[in-house]
Amino acid sequence: MTPYERLMAVLSGKKEEADRIPCINSVSVCTIEFMKTYDAYWPAAHKDPTKMAKLGSAAHRLCGLDNVSVPFCMTVEAEVLGAVINFHEDNMKWPSVREFHVKDPSDLTFPKDVAETGRVPVVVEAIKKLKEEFGDEVPVNAYMVPPFTSISSYLVDSITFLKWLRKAPEKAHQFLKDTLHVYSEIASLYRDAGADVITLHGMGASNDNISPKHFDEFVKPYLKKIIRHLNSPVILNICGSALMIVDKMVECGASAIAIDERTPVKEAKEKIDRIKPAYPIIGNVPSYGVIHQGPVERIREAVKGCIEDGVSIVAPGCDFWIETPTEHVKAFVDAAIEFGTPLQ
Repeated sequence: MTPYERLMAVLSGKKEEADRIPCINSVSVCTIEFMKTYDAYWPAAHKDPTKMAKLGSAAHRLCGLDNVSVPFCMTVEAEVLGAVINFHEDNMKWPSVREFHVKDPSDLTFPKDVAETGRVPVVVEAIKKLKEEFGDEVPVNAYMVPPFTSISSYLVDSITFLKWLRKAPEKAHQFLKDTLHVYSEIASLYRDAGADVITLHGMGASNDNISPKHFDEFVKPYLKKIIRHLNSPVILNICGSALMIVDKMVECGASAIAIDERTPVKEAKEKIDRIKPAYPIIGNVPSYGVIHQGPVERIREAVKGCIEDGVSIVAPGCDFWIETPTEHVKAFVDAAIEFGTPLQ
């Protein structure tokens, strides 16, 4: 069975048709060793579609991961809306926002053409290159940051925005409503370029930051609209404590949800099974504490534990830590194949 067939079987609710549990990473698949192997270093790989495609496929090529994935950055959407990005040209760092210059919805800068703004055309071209190469053999995943997390983490000062949820909810909603079409268009551009799966990476919406009530009010309605608009396979990924909202995540309408190690799989599965039995849960091997740090036997034990706890797809809890050794990523994938293949 191809990686494409394997993943799509699970995402379409036909887990029993898969030959084994898929092993993917639906967010950043980048490591420094992968950069060295393919001469696709940051920040060039954030801006060059050829380098982006090479780096996005490295974990599949070298370690057998069941997907390829781009981009490797959480600021793409904020840049489209006017954020000035620091790419840390002299250091191996994640891109960051230079300053929070947006104080009010009236400060937002809307692009004339989303498809030609910021790094969107770079990601689109990288997706096309990956799709052309891998076709229907390996699924192409494109991840993006949806409205709540993007605005509250990269456009508006986080503390200010979170205060608005209580003190000025209409202002927070105005930001979300005014920008929704931009996020929907970016997602559509990725899908139309050939992305088989769109992952909405909403780390800012975990219970470490907001209450379940605020998730219902400020996150879920906007996610539902994007997911309905896409009408294609979608993964909703929320890093951080999410046990109190896993049922609400399912209600957003994605094909599957992805959680990290702070959300126990067994308890999440019990909660979800009450409203949607057999719904796919993706996760949740710790990216830093296990996959990065190892050793290999500990990685194997963690993968085995996730499968025993009930994940439908094995994945890291979040992005690969960029200093993760390639041998650790390979051990992670190999363990998922070993423990996720049914006995004949």
